[in-house]
Amino acid sequence: EADLRGAYLSEANLSGAKLSRVDLTNASLFSADLSEADLFSADLSEANLEGANLTNANLFSANLSGANLSRVDLTNAYLFSANLIGATMPDGSIHD
Repeated sequence: EADLRGAYLSEANLSGAKLSRVDLTNASLFSADLSEADLFSADLSEANLEGANLTNANLFSANLSGANLSRVDLTNAYLFSANLIGATMPDGSIHD
């Protein structure tokens, strides 16, 4: 439940990290490795995740509203109940 709002974590290796309920609002996670990370109920609203690796990440109930997910690898990511409203998706489209 850490408060990491606005943190600069670009290219960080957070693979397998336990980040449930963390607040990463407006954080820079450009090209970060979040593979297999537990982001249950995390707030990633308005975060820049461009090029990040979210393979096998748990994003159950995560808030990704307005997040930049361009070129993000979401292979096998668990997105059930995630808020994606206004997020830029990996293909460049904006989620409704």
